Order: sequence, then C-alpha cells, then structure tokens
Amino acid sequence: MLHASRLIFATEFFIGLSVSLAKKSPFVPLCQRGNSACDEHFPSLKKRGQGRFWTRVSYSIALTIFLSNAAGFAAQEKLANVTIAYTSISPQYAPVWIAKEAGFFKKNGINAQLVYMRGGVVATQALVSNDVNFINAGGGGVVDAVLGGADIFIVASPINQEPQVLVTRREIKDLAQLKGKKLAVNSLIGPAMLSLKMILAASGLDPERDVSYLAVGPSSSRFGALQLNQVDATTLAPPFTFAARRAGYNFFEDLPGMRDSELPNAALTTSRKFYDAEPFATEMVIKSVIEGIHFYKTEKIKTPMIMKKYMKLESTEELQEAYSFYVKLLAEKPYPSAKGIQTILDWSKRSDARKANPAQFIQTKVIEKLDKQGFIDGLYKK
Repeated sequence: MLHASRLIFATEFFIGLSVSLAKKSPFVPLCQRGNSACDEHFPSLKKRGQGRFWTRVSYSIALTIFLSNAAGFAAQEKLANVTIAYTSISPQYAPVWIAKEAGFFKKNGINAQLVYMRGGVVATQALVSNDVNFINAGGGGVVDAVLGGADIFIVASPINQEPQVLVTRREIKDLAQLKGKKLAVNSLIGPAMLSLKMILAASGLDPERDVSYLAVGPSSSRFGALQLNQVDATTLAPPFTFAARRAGYNFFEDLPGMRDSELPNAALTTSRKFYDAEPFATEMVIKSVIEGIHFYKTEKIKTPMIMKKYMKLESTEELQEAYSFYVKLLAEKPYPSAKGIQTILDWSKRSDARKANPAQFIQTKVIEKLDKQGFIDGLYKK
C-alpha cells in the first residue's frame, strides 16, 4: 500500500528533476545528500552498487512515478457516510439538496444519503434512535424531544422565520371572520401547527377556542381541501401560493405580530453522540450546508433546476416564485436562534418548558469556528 511519505518523496523527486532538465544540468537527487528514503521507496531506480539515482532519467518516467503515487494516495481517502433526513418537499430544505447535487458534501469528504421523512416528529424519533445522523426539520419537535430526555441539539438554522402565510376562502375578508371556522393543517402536532397558532394569535384570535382543525397532510393536500371547500383557511408557502393567488384566494401576510418573531425552520439537528464521535464529519456537513445557502443565493438559474428535481415541479413560474420568496429568508450565517427556541418554549404546554434554558437546545461552536475563520464571508467575496 502506498503511503503519504512516498507521495511526498515522489513529488520532491519530480520537481527536482523538472528543474534540472529545464536547466540542462545533472539532477542531484536526495540520495546523494545522504537521504536513504530512495532505497525504501524506489529501490528499482537506484544505480547499481552506488546508492544513488541516475543523473539523467527521462521526464516521462518521473511523471509516471509522480502520478501513480498521487493517484494511489488519493484512493486511500474514504468519504464519511452520513444519513440526513429532511421532512418536507419545500424550498426551505434546498440548501441540503444543493449540497448533495452541487457536490459540496463530496468535496468536503462526506458521502451523504438524503432521505425524506414526512414530519418532524418521525424524523426526530429516527435521530434519537440513531437511524439517521442529521435531520433537517422544524425546531418544535427537537425541543419536545430534548425536554423528554433526548440528547440532541440544533447545529445550524438556515431559516429563523416563519415562511407560511395564511390563505382563506374568497369571502373571508377579515381574519375575525375565521372565528368558528375550520382550518386545514399538516398534523395536530409539530412546528407547522405551532406556526399556525402563532399566526392566529397575532391576528387576535384564540387558536385553542376560536377555530377547529382538520389534519390533512402536506401543502398540496391542504390546498386541495381549500379548493374543495372542506376548510375555510390554511397555511401555504411557495410554490403553492402561486396557484392560490391565481385562483383568487385571500392572503394575510406580514402580520404585525409576526414581524419580529423567530422560529427555527429547516433546522439542522444532530445527536450529541454523533457530534462527539464524528467532529470532522459534523463540521463538514455544516460547512456543506453553508455552501448550499451561498449557492442558492448566487446561482439563480441552477438553483431552481435542483428544486425542480426534488419538488417534482414543472411550472417555471412556480419555481421562480418559490426561489424568490426563500432567497430573502435564508441566512448567510445560519446560527441557531436562542430567541426562536424561546418562542417554542413559550408556546409549549409542558410544565418543564417554563424553566428550560434555550442554550441547551442549540450548539453553535462549529458555526462560530467557520465564521471566525472567515469561511462564510469569503464565500460572498468571490
């Protein structure tokens, strides 16, 4: 098996020979300077009985030696196998998709397997049971799991705002008219439900008493329920907002009570077990996602093509609306938000949530390291 020392020796030999040939002067190799490395690494090139290389050897032979050793050394490097679960077919998860498709994971030494798991609760359970190494999910499920004793934490949060908007039937002109009405939701638990309750509360409604809920699944199903008049309102995010606008449904956006609120969305979360056991892999996964964010913000043509693959969208208009909406929400420096965690704790019905410290749910060391090294700023200066 080839070793790094042999590659280094071959490199020095190749450079030295190249210089000597350019100068048309005899090549004086390392062996003549008392270094016995040539005997160990290249005994076939030793001059018979003298312990030194030939003074004139062909350039092609030297190049062959160099390339063969370099290739052998590179072949020894193994990629770290990492499984990452994402929980929705939504553009907010695009940085992870991009990191895979644009080759950032591979470049950084990670063989990433992306798997789709519907809902943050299911994905969080998979992380706790070590079935996956990372999840990309809303922060609500993570907080509940940690309060329940799980040793996991958020290491990056590309979006710390709520991307969903409230969409209602055409005849509802004021949010007060939602009192007594039925709303479609993804599920009765999890981050999507929390987001809707926050929106309703910001509108002056009591989310526990003033409305009822129908759990129908993801955005496509919720929009379908709205179209069939099975519900009076739901929350949507691009690209589904495009069709809803064209159909004439009413939108309630930029609500005053939501402007300054923070909520971790598409949070990258791992277990302490993996974080401690695989520090390099953890750092490289986070680094790759940061590069995915930069790609999203700067590659206006390539990014929608990657989104199209994962979201199975054919409409250029829908893809463009989705891209334009999320490019403003993605943070260049995806620090986990303690404020966003506090929001979840404030809304939690668990008694132990009131005494919990937001810091126990996040780990910022890797982001801080990359930030201090100038890695993130350097991406945007290119």
